[in-house]
This record gives sequence, C-alpha cells and structure tokens, in this order.
Amino acid sequence: MYFVTTIDSKDGDTRCVGYYSTFEKANEAVLDNACDIWETCYDYAVIENIPEGLYQYDFKPIWYKWNDIEEIYEKIDERPTCIDKCLIGFAIG
Repeated sequence: MYFVTTIDSKDGDTRCVGYYSTFEKANEAVLDNACDIWETCYDYAVIENIPEGLYQYDFKPIWYKWNDIEEIYEKIDERPTCIDKCLIGFAIG
C-alpha cells in the first residue's frame, strides 16, 4: 500500500491522511491537494510504499513540498532537513 502522510515543519507533527493501492493514485492525490490535505499548515507530504506485516518501512519514500505561490505540492528530491523527530515510518511508526 502507498500511504500519504502530511507533515507540519514548524512542530514536526505528522498525519497519515490516506492510503492507496497504487503509487499513481497516491501521487495524484498529493499533486491535486485532494480534500485539501495541506490544511494551511502541512508544508510537506510523503508517500511511503509499505508492505503488509509488522515493522515494515519504506527506506526510499517520495517527498513533496508545499508551494505557497502556486498552491500545490511539488515533488522534491531529498528528505527535508527540518524533520528530525522521525527518520522512517511516518505513516506507521
């Protein structure tokens, strides 16, 4: 499953907002800001591909950053440096 989690860079709070069976659907939800997942405070979003089972993690998640001018999430290449509470396992800790 592909889990979509939003992250508030000011305090590091995370919120798993949904999951999808394919990356394409999860990616579309983030890029379209579906159901307003930004909610005025979630500067980052991450998609993690997490298989069924206990203690499963995605060590290469896909990251997005909110663009205030365009009012969209944009894919970024690296994990944000402001997120230090959690290195992996944003959707399922």
